[in-house]
Amino acid sequence: MPSPPDSAAIRNSLIGHLLADSQLAGLMPDGVYSDVARAGKKQYVIVSLVDSVDQPTYEGRAIESGLYLVKAVALNNAAAAEAAAARIDQLIEDQFWTIAPGLDLMAAYRVAPIGALELDAVDPDLRWTHRGGRYRLDVAVTSPPPLGRTRGTDHLERAAS
Repeated sequence: MPSPPDSAAIRNSLIGHLLADSQLAGLMPDGVYSDVARAGKKQYVIVSLVDSVDQPTYEGRAIESGLYLVKAVALNNAAAAEAAAARIDQLIEDQFWTIAPGLDLMAAYRVAPIGALELDAVDPDLRWTHRGGRYRLDVAVTSPPPLGRTRGTDHLERAAS
C-alpha cells in the first residue's frame, strides 16, 4: 500500500489560500506565517496546528481532521486585526480549495473565536491585538489512482504467465 500524502500539505495549502487573498494582504501586509512571524513584523497572520485526529479504515488513513489556530496579529491597530479576523472567517468558513494530490478538503469551519490583547515585552505602552479563530479542516485521504497498463509492458505480462 502506498504511503499517505504528507500532512504538512494541509497547513501549507491553508497558508497559500490566505496569502492569495489581496484583501487580507492589504489588512495584514507583513504576511502569513506558520507558528511564528519573522522579527520586526507588525501586522501579520499566524497559522498553527493545535490538534489533529486521524480516522482510520482497514485500508489505511481515511480522514485527517486538523484543528488550526488562525489569527491576525497587529501592533497598536485593533481595527486592522478585527477586520482581518472577519476576512479570515470569510476565506475559511464553508469554503473549499485545492490541497494536494491525495488530499481533498471535505469541510472547513470555525470551532471557536479567539481574541486577546497582549502588552509588548519591551514597551508596555504598545499593545498587540490577536483576533481570529480555531478552525477545523476535515480532509479525505484519497488513494492514488490505480496504475494503468503502460505501453510496452505486454511482454512482462506474457513472461509472467
